[in-house]
Amino acid sequence: MTTVTLIQTFIRSFFLQALWNFERMQNIGFAFSMEPFLKRAHRSQESFTRSLRRHCEYFNVHPYFAPIIMGVIFNKEKNLDETSRSEDPTLTVLKNTMGGAFGAIGDHVIWGTWRPFCAVMALSVGLLVGFPASNGNSSHSVFDPSSALLCAKWWIVGFLSMFNSIHIWLRWRGLQKAESDGPLVVRWVESLHLQKWAAQIRRVGLLFLFSMVLVYFARWTASEMLIWMIAVLLGSAILKRWRISTFVIFYLVCAVSVVMTKIGIHWP
Repeated sequence: MTTVTLIQTFIRSFFLQALWNFERMQNIGFAFSMEPFLKRAHRSQESFTRSLRRHCEYFNVHPYFAPIIMGVIFNKEKNLDETSRSEDPTLTVLKNTMGGAFGAIGDHVIWGTWRPFCAVMALSVGLLVGFPASNGNSSHSVFDPSSALLCAKWWIVGFLSMFNSIHIWLRWRGLQKAESDGPLVVRWVESLHLQKWAAQIRRVGLLFLFSMVLVYFARWTASEMLIWMIAVLLGSAILKRWRISTFVIFYLVCAVSVVMTKIGIHWP
């Protein structure tokens, strides 16, 4: 397998959902992405055409895990006899089985965890840069156009940088491992501990969201006591997820209040 073929398939995988349809979902995009692989796996044009047509059947997976399945199918298909490469039904079963499994993992880890976490982290940085904390009363209004624009720029750039860095790495590295290891690539996916990382990332994201409400939003509302109460309730809910007792939460809130008073952030 040449690096050029891997790069071609990798780039094509970004168009997986270009011709998404209700009947067969991502079938056309998958066949389009697999074309460089199939040209190397099949010597005759007839065998290549039959294989490409077979990959136009129903297929659906999380798009960021699709390159892994492409690599696995190519690994299996190139090792079959020339006469059975385009007609082996086990390839379709393998493709659909892995598609369902990776679809569930991707929805939970990528859409449900990593994407909102990146949004919260980027927003935190944007607020920190656009609306710097101030001990006095000269802090920028949340409606200040220049500050809001600066916050938005940092939010957009930060979100795209964080989110794309991980999913692009997952696409490329997954394609490489799947092409070389075949179905055993699932061991590599397991070694990433995606479920455990997702649980920790959700907790950290909630803490950052709590911090934003606590430190920033109360300065921009006339009803600061209401925002303070909402922040305390939100923080309590987060700490409850870690099974921390109510007494610990109470004294922790008191300690945070004292520290914030000492550094000059006053609450009603």
